[in-house]
Amino acid sequence: MLLSSETGLSKNSDAIGMSGQPLVCFKNVHKIYGEGDAEVRALDGVSFEINSGDFVAIMGASGSGKSTTMNMLGCLDVPTRGQYFFRGVGVETLSHDQLALLRRHFLGFVFQGFNLLARTSALENLELPLIYQRLDKATRRRRALEALEIVGLLGREHHTPAE
Repeated sequence: MLLSSETGLSKNSDAIGMSGQPLVCFKNVHKIYGEGDAEVRALDGVSFEINSGDFVAIMGASGSGKSTTMNMLGCLDVPTRGQYFFRGVGVETLSHDQLALLRRHFLGFVFQGFNLLARTSALENLELPLIYQRLDKATRRRRALEALEIVGLLGREHHTPAE
């Protein structure tokens, strides 16, 4: 499956940010909720770039637009004004199906509230999003075990989140 034909994005190394273009680019992004006296400006002209390999933290006081920014980065919300580019492609030009493919193949979140399945092992919780990528069981298992090893949890793969 070529993602370029489905989303305008490609999984090859040139598209991963090695071509010199940023992985993520916000240009003068605004997000306004409500109207008139009830208007709330969650984002007011935000611009930034994230390049491949960058490690980024979005920090700020309560109400400063962190969640709004994350929702836009994850293609769950759109700017009121301004532009969001992912690998040089204007996200607003993508269809609903293309956005779903972008999220499936390129985006992931680690939620503050974990959002783990309580009665599911650590290994199974890690394998779950890989099912959506249609990876075979052996590949899912290998990647999940590698991730557990990276964070020092190898040996606890059969433990549930409560454990």
